[in-house]
Amino acid sequence: MTSHPTDDAALAENLKEHHSAMVTELDRLSSALLRPIDDAAAGSARTALSEWLATVLMPHAAEEQETSYRAADQLPAGHPLITAMLMEHVLIGRLVELFESAPHAEAAAAYARALFEVFECHQRVENHIIFPMLVDDPSVSLVEVMSGHAHEHHQ
Repeated sequence: MTSHPTDDAALAENLKEHHSAMVTELDRLSSALLRPIDDAAAGSARTALSEWLATVLMPHAAEEQETSYRAADQLPAGHPLITAMLMEHVLIGRLVELFESAPHAEAAAAYARALFEVFECHQRVENHIIFPMLVDDPSVSLVEVMSGHAHEHHQ
């Protein structure tokens, strides 16, 4: 791959902004389940989070595994880190399942907030360790790694 340091750094910043927006949205959606609201509003809040998880979070995780994680896994320091990140993807998926199958609003809210906490920390690792690792390695072009994927519009 040909390295494009300026383009790669700009893309990494855009990806970090995208992650920040995702964290903010997950915080908003999961916090909505904590507020005392009637059953209809609680159902709407749960549905909104469920739809976001299915259309944003889980596709995002799958995309990372095909793009930035695949590239970072090839770097000497990257393999153990990516192994851990993939384990966190399993945990995130499990928390999504627990949220979806929660028998009552209180349990759903608890799983939603646990999901937020795990995801927020997970994004910090990506933003502060994985992206810099990829941008700083001359053998990697983050622009090429991400080309053709949904994040492309963030360039």
